[in-house]
Amino acid sequence: MLLLRTIRFRLTLWFAIALAVVLTASGFYWQRSLSQNLLGHIDLRLVEVALESSQYHLAHQVEPDMQRQCAELEGFLREQNWNEYVQVLDPTGVVECFSSNLKGFRLPLSAAALQAAAEGRDHTVSDNSLGRYPLRVYTYPVYEDGQLTHLLQVGRNLASVDETLKELRGTFFTFGPLVLGSLGVGGWLLVGWALSPVARMTRAVRKINAESLSQRLPLGHGQDEISQLAETFNEMLVRLEDSFRKVKQFSGDASHELRTPLTIIRGETEVALRWAKDPEEMRSVLQSNLEEIDRMGRIIDDLLTLAKSEAGEMPLEMKEFSLSDLVQQLYLSGRMLGDAKQMEVSLQLDVAEEIRIRGDELRLRQMFLNLISNAIKYTPERGKVVISMAVDDGRAVVTVRDSGIGIPAEHLPHIFSRFYRIDKARNREDGGTGLGLAIVKWIVEVHDGKIRVTSNPDQGSIFTIYLPIEGPQKKQASKSPANSADA
Repeated sequence: MLLLRTIRFRLTLWFAIALAVVLTASGFYWQRSLSQNLLGHIDLRLVEVALESSQYHLAHQVEPDMQRQCAELEGFLREQNWNEYVQVLDPTGVVECFSSNLKGFRLPLSAAALQAAAEGRDHTVSDNSLGRYPLRVYTYPVYEDGQLTHLLQVGRNLASVDETLKELRGTFFTFGPLVLGSLGVGGWLLVGWALSPVARMTRAVRKINAESLSQRLPLGHGQDEISQLAETFNEMLVRLEDSFRKVKQFSGDASHELRTPLTIIRGETEVALRWAKDPEEMRSVLQSNLEEIDRMGRIIDDLLTLAKSEAGEMPLEMKEFSLSDLVQQLYLSGRMLGDAKQMEVSLQLDVAEEIRIRGDELRLRQMFLNLISNAIKYTPERGKVVISMAVDDGRAVVTVRDSGIGIPAEHLPHIFSRFYRIDKARNREDGGTGLGLAIVKWIVEVHDGKIRVTSNPDQGSIFTIYLPIEGPQKKQASKSPANSADA
């Protein structure tokens, strides 16, 4: 039963059925075609015999003796060595003469033949009433001076035609099943050969699991559908492998990031329970624990933001607003953040008028504030942060430049990955979650924008954002930050 469900069996079965239909149809066609062809040749022969016999009979009608006329017609037929049956009748259908080979029977004359003769038309018919084989009878009206004087009938036995058609049918019934069986076996082998790449792909796929996603399906040498299918599977495996790698990395980083504050909270709590002797010490421990709880809260909030964006559950409220006002508000917030480190935060507006842009104001505020707070966080005291805005080719260009510690070149391709932080910045004092730039990248991309970073160690970094003033082309498109995190 399992074999009956295979594609190989079904394809072979349909091939055999189609072949049987073609062979049967071709058999009927060739039999019909041969039958019509043979009858056509016989009809031409009957017409020829009828015409010559009628001309001879008319030429010898001067003889008053009908018996003598019939004898002369018989001699003419033997002289021509014709085997056809010939019969001469008067206009009413009464037999006057007939060839000797008719012996004890006469050619049939139907009412249709008489009617056709009266109208001056000849008539041909196959009659099956006289014996084992049908008889082909041609009735030819003979006119003289516009009057119907005789009917001349010529007939021939169709035994040769029947025997020929019988041999043809025998050939089809004998060799048809052999041809069908041979081609069926050939189709079975051919389908098996054609599906062998699928069998190899099936065996290869069965060996692939979450631990062996690096394996690939074998590709054929051609560019047929099977090779394209294998190539598509391999592309899917590449995406799956990348997704599994990101999930593993994400799980490892998230567990590490959450484990650290939990370990700190537990350690400090245990120390306080054992050694704290006055309320001030206990208060200090609780304050430290609260900082770590806040840190975990930020990590969880950022993770929820990224997870919702991947699931398409983070709708964006696209509307037109003043980007100029937003940048100035962010500049004021940046000055307040920089005062604690005695930093110089400045604003440069290289525009002649107010810039209005279409986008999600809340998310863009989050993005710019993230960049500005990072610039202040990683810039030493008395450093500089410059926020600038310009317009270029229908795009608003916002730049955040700092004079901070900078980013080594080998780290630049990874700074938008989740939880990726340069070792120098991986400490509790900075308090970063390692998710901020991943969120920044996502917000930029859902607005059809671009972000570029240039940086040199100990010289500072420059983050440049390009946003189309008309807004994103797709309504509230939510591109996955998982795909953009490795930009």
